[in-house]
Amino acid sequence: MKSRRLMAATVGVAVASMVLSACTSSDDDSSDTSSGSASSGAGNSNQITYAYEQEFSGYNNDNANANAVANTVVLNQVFGYFSYVDPKGNIQRNTEFGTFEKTSDNPLTVKYTIDPKAVWSDGVPVTANDWYLFWLSHKGKYDQFQPASTTGISDINTPTDDPAGKTFTVTYAKPFGDWQVALGTQNQPLLPAHVIEKATGVKIADAVKTGDKASIDKIADFWNNKWTGFSPGQLPPADQIPASGPYKIGSWQAGQSITIVPNDKYWGTKPKNGGIVIKFIPQEQQVQALQNGDADVIEPQPNIDLISSLNKLGDAAKRNTGAGFSYDHLDFNFKSKFSNPLLRSAIAKCLPRQEILDKLIKPVEPKAALLQTRIFYPFQEGYADIAKASGGETYDKVDIEGAKADIAKSGVTDLTVNAIYLGNPNQRRQQTQQIIAESCGKAGFKFNVKALTPKEWGETTTKGAYDVAQFAWSGSGLVSENPPLFTSTSDQNYGKYSNPQVDQLLAKLAETSDRPTQLDLTKQIETILWKDLATIPIFAWPLLNAYSPRVSGVVLNTTQTQAVFNAATWVKN
Repeated sequence: MKSRRLMAATVGVAVASMVLSACTSSDDDSSDTSSGSASSGAGNSNQITYAYEQEFSGYNNDNANANAVANTVVLNQVFGYFSYVDPKGNIQRNTEFGTFEKTSDNPLTVKYTIDPKAVWSDGVPVTANDWYLFWLSHKGKYDQFQPASTTGISDINTPTDDPAGKTFTVTYAKPFGDWQVALGTQNQPLLPAHVIEKATGVKIADAVKTGDKASIDKIADFWNNKWTGFSPGQLPPADQIPASGPYKIGSWQAGQSITIVPNDKYWGTKPKNGGIVIKFIPQEQQVQALQNGDADVIEPQPNIDLISSLNKLGDAAKRNTGAGFSYDHLDFNFKSKFSNPLLRSAIAKCLPRQEILDKLIKPVEPKAALLQTRIFYPFQEGYADIAKASGGETYDKVDIEGAKADIAKSGVTDLTVNAIYLGNPNQRRQQTQQIIAESCGKAGFKFNVKALTPKEWGETTTKGAYDVAQFAWSGSGLVSENPPLFTSTSDQNYGKYSNPQVDQLLAKLAETSDRPTQLDLTKQIETILWKDLATIPIFAWPLLNAYSPRVSGVVLNTTQTQAVFNAATWVKN
C-alpha cells in the first residue's frame, strides 16, 4: 500500500501509505526500557535513536486518516506480519509470524497459518479472529469503516473459519496480482480483534456472519476513532495497543520522542538492541543532531544545504543514497472551485515544475528529471514508454498567458488558492510552495499556504477544507497500491476525483500480474489522469539516510517503511 509520508512530506498507500515536530536535545528515554530490554536476545540494553520530523498520531495506520509514514516508522515492528516488500521492492515472507500458500488458481485461494506460539503482548493469542476484523474493516461492504485501501480484500469471500483457530482460508471472487501482500503485511497488519471485543462487548465473527448493523457500527467506531487521532504524548492504555512483533510501544513525550521497546512476549528472534527512540527533529536540524550524538540514524529529505552539512562530518557519518518509491505532487480538491477543469488547467500551466526541479532536486541528484507518471517511477522498466505516451510533457514549460486565458474562460473570479502541504516544518515543501505562488501569482492566483502536522492533515483532508494539496505518496512499487489513490469511492482519494473509466482500468490493473498488460493499462490510466488533471506529479524523491559509525545494520529502503523496517537488527557498539 502507499502511505502518506508526512515526513517532510509523504503519504503512504495501503496494500500497496504521509509522513515533523520539535527538535529535542533531551536524553533518550532509557527509563522506558524496564519492561522490555531484558528480552533482548543479544543482551544489549542500548537504545538507538532515530530522527524523524513528524510526530506519531495513531496505532491504526491502516485507517485512511492515519495512514502516514510518521506512524509507519513507529509501528514497523510493533506488528507481526506474514509478508513484506524488501528494500529493493521484492516480496519476502516472514515465517516467524506464520506461513501461507496458494491452494487454487480458480478461484484464487490462499491458506494462512499463524505460528502456534504467536501472541499479542498482553498474552492473548493471535488468531483467525484478527483476520475477521481485517476482512470486516477492508471489505468495502460496510461504509462505516475508513480503510486506506480495499484493493483485493473487497473481492474476498466472507470468512468461515473458526475465529479461535490458528488457520484461515482466503478465497477471492476475482484474480488479484499482488495476493502475496494482500493482508497481514508490514504495512497492512492484522489488528487485535480482542481489544475491540472487550471495549464494545461485540463478537466480531458473529457480526461478520450476521451483518448486524448496530454491532458493526460499534466495531467501526473503535477501529476508526479509538486507535487514531492521538493528541501528542497521549497514548491509550497499554492493553488497548498491544504488539504482535518484536517491539511494543513504550512511552511518548509530546514534541520530543516516542520509544518502542522489546516485546517480552515475542516468540521469534529478539531485537539486537534495547529499543528505538524515535526523536521528533526537524529535517534541517538532523545533521546537527547526528553530529552531536542526539541521533544515531537520520533519514531527511536531501537538499543541497543538508548534503553540504553532511559532507563536513566526513568519516563521522556513514550514509546510503539512491532512488525510491516516493514522489511529490499537487492534488486538486474536486469539491472546491477546482472542480472547474479550466482552473485546473490554469494551475498546470503556471506551475513551474522545471524550476522546482532545478532549484530543489538537481543540486542533490543532477540526473533528476520531471516526473511524468504517478504509477511508475523513472528507475522502473517501462517508465519511459508510459511517460512519452501519456501527455504530461504538455505541462513541462510555464505558460502564463495560457493560464490567464483559461482563467478568463473559466468564469471564476475568486482566484484565492487555499494550499496545504504535509510537513510542519518541511523546508523543501515550503520552498516549493514559494516558487509556485510566485509563478502562478503572475497569472492572477493568490496563494494562502498552510503547513500541516499529520493530525491536522487527516482532519483537513477529511473535511475537504482546502483547494490544492502538496504531499508525497510513498509505496513499494506494487501496482495494487494505486487504485486507492484514484478510485472514486476510496477514502485515500482525498480530492474526490472521479472517473468511471479510470475506476475500471485500475480494477483490471490490480487483477493482473502480467507485466506487459500492466504497462498497457498504466498507459491508458496515465493518459486519462493527465487529461483530467486529477493530480500533477512533480518529482520522484532522491533518498538518503545517514548514521553513526557506531551503528550497524542500517540500509537504504526504497519503500515507505523507511530505514526502520529492520530496526530490530540494528546494533550499537
